This record gives sequence, C-alpha cells and structure tokens, in this order.
Amino acid sequence: MNLISILIALVVEALYKPVSDYRRYDWLLDAGTKIYHKLSDQSWFDGSPGLILIVALPCFAVWLITAMLAGVAGLFGFLFGLLVLIYCIGPRDLLDDVKKLTAALQADDAEAARHYTSEILGHDVTGDVISLAERAKESIPVTANTRILGILFWFMLMGPVGAILFRYICLLYHQGGWSSRFSHMLEWLYEIMIWPSARLSVAGFALTGSFVDTVSNWQSSADFWQRNSEELLRVSGIGAVRHERDEPPEEGQPDIEGVQNVLALMKRTLIVWLVALALLTLTGLAL
Repeated sequence: MNLISILIALVVEALYKPVSDYRRYDWLLDAGTKIYHKLSDQSWFDGSPGLILIVALPCFAVWLITAMLAGVAGLFGFLFGLLVLIYCIGPRDLLDDVKKLTAALQADDAEAARHYTSEILGHDVTGDVISLAERAKESIPVTANTRILGILFWFMLMGPVGAILFRYICLLYHQGGWSSRFSHMLEWLYEIMIWPSARLSVAGFALTGSFVDTVSNWQSSADFWQRNSEELLRVSGIGAVRHERDEPPEEGQPDIEGVQNVLALMKRTLIVWLVALALLTLTGLAL
C-alpha cells in the first residue's frame, strides 16, 4: 500500500501544481514555538526532553487519527495516510523552481535568479548569475532530499507518522531561534533523520551517474558513513554528473547545463528508488 500511496502522491505532485498552495506549515511551527517559549524556563525542557515533547505531539496526533480511521475502515486510513504524504512533500515543487531558475539565468535576469535560487536553498542569497547557478547546482541534491526523498523514505518506514516526523524536524531545524542546547539537539536529530535517505540518494547517484566521479570528491570510503549528510549530497551530486559534459561553460556565463544535469540526476535517482520499492513489494519485503 505504501508504494501505491507514493505513486499517487508523485502523480498529484506532477500534474496538480496548485497542491503547493495548500501546504501551510505556519500552524505547526507556531504550535512548537508556543510550547517552547512557555516551557523554556524549565531546566528539564531545554534539550532532548523538550525537543521530544514538541516533536511527539503532531506525530501522536497523526498516529491516533490513522488508527481510529483504520478501525472504521481500512480505506479511510489509507486515504488519510495519502493526504499526509501529499501534505508533507515539498512544500514547493523543485522541478518548477529549477525550470524558473534556468529561464531567469538564460534571460540574464539576476533579480529573478536570486529569487528562485533563494527558493531552492530555503534562505535569501545574493550574487551574480554565475555564482547563483553554482549555488543552486550544489544545493539541488540537498533540497531534493528534504523535499521529496527523505519524506518518501520515512513514509516507507513508518507510514504517515514518519512523513510528518521528517517534515516537522526539517521545519524546526531551518526555522532557528532556539537556545544553543536545544539547537544542538535539533541539529543532531536532523542529521539522524536525513542520514539514511542521503546515503540511499548517493547510492542512486553512483548507479545513475558516474560511480567513479561520484566518489571522486570523497576523502576516503569512510565519508559514505561518517561525512555530514548535506556535504556528502553536495559533493557526490556534483561529481556524479561531471562526465555528462565535455567542456565547461563559456567564460562569464552561468552553468545552466550543469544545473539541468543535476536535476536530471535527481529524477533518475527517484526512479531507481521507485523500482527498488516495487521489487521489494513484489517479493513481500516492503513495509
């Protein structure tokens, strides 16, 4: 059933672009922020206990609703899980953002390029079109992991609870404004959540790109297990498509082809994931 849910969610994401407009996470962040500020003066709250409490609330709510609906009829539980998955993907369409960025780069529209690069990275950026293209190219693998691949992994593993857990931790991590101890625990939990999907993505890069070039920027084979997940995604993604072009971009021109090649790599990696999940489902090994 998880495979069916994922396929439906990806079709909705591809064909119904307005779905992004319905993804509003302000209420989730507001709820977590209110709990944090209300209990932050308590010594026990600052750290892992507080983080677990904040994260556990939406996860418990999703689990409870799923269990209640499944008790009424299995179809209701399936539909609710599908809605949670669709809600947690994104929130923006990476393919659409990259298309708009490349159009802005081709038109030499620095202001529009900065806007869409900021959308891809998740924070404001500055620079000319050349540097913006490089930053986008490096960040697409990371963004694909947090917008799509990480969500799919945790949904496969834990169902709708896994999807909301991954999305909520990413939201809290990127919001900032926490105490140093709370931020440290949140960073640690964020790294745990993106670790498995990042490694599976890198394996996909090696399969669908160039294996030799994928690992060319690693210091050693231990990087696959020990390196920071975002750094590993960046260097592996850039390396995997290095063989796909014979010459560098013309001097003074943004690397538009490089941006498109990295996006194509993400698409191929997603297909590999779906094929692997289908095989696991057919053999009865998938959850």
